[in-house]
Amino acid sequence: MAKVSKKVKAIKKEMKARKAKVAKQQGKLKNLKKALKKAA
Repeated sequence: MAKVSKKVKAIKKEMKARKAKVAKQQGKLKNLKKALKKAA
């Protein structure tokens, strides 16, 4: 059981990291769109 919960924890951690990465990229995209609008 301990092994399983460790794996689950690792997976949850990874998912969180991936979500954070996606959010970061989306934020960058938003900023880029804003910059493009300003430039146009």
